[in-house]
Amino acid sequence: FRCSKLAYRFCTSSFQVGFPNAGKSSLLRAISNAKPAVAAYAFTTLNPHVGIVRYENYEQVAVADIPGIIKGAHKNRGLGIAFLKHVERCRFFLYVLDLSVSEPWTQLQDLKYELEQYGEGLSKRPHAIIGNKFDLPQSKSNLLLLRERVEHRVIPLSALTGENLEELFSHLKELYDNYVKTEEARKEKPLKW
Repeated sequence: FRCSKLAYRFCTSSFQVGFPNAGKSSLLRAISNAKPAVAAYAFTTLNPHVGIVRYENYEQVAVADIPGIIKGAHKNRGLGIAFLKHVERCRFFLYVLDLSVSEPWTQLQDLKYELEQYGEGLSKRPHAIIGNKFDLPQSKSNLLLLRERVEHRVIPLSALTGENLEELFSHLKELYDNYVKTEEARKEKPLKW
């Protein structure tokens, strides 16, 4: 008899990308119907989770949470390539940064580097930068420093308290609407849930 290996890849419009303990699973719980495990240790998420964000006009956006990416993930360190392969099919990223750590901009640089090393052009896809854990005291000063070092808009929020989730909902919808318009302009059928 013959053995075959079947590989599957998630197909969602957006992926949350961040280091372990950045609060990706907590954020997915806060914005969607998904219930991934949440704990105070690295690699709580061992399998991808998909949550559906629902809007008033009955539009839905799928957001996937993959395990934390670490430096060297493109070389298969950590959970590495096993989960980086899923991001190839996504249309835009939600970079989830931990504002409570010093120099949070380095997280963004490292995440973009890992994506680009895995697949050329991945780091250039549309994205949102989310500064999570805004409820912690040191996060306020780190947010100011982060904004000085990145060109994109940074959305500060707290997945734990729900502070400023509305700004994320609004920006997520903008990213999704732009994706739909781009696909329709290319005469392609956009991914809808």
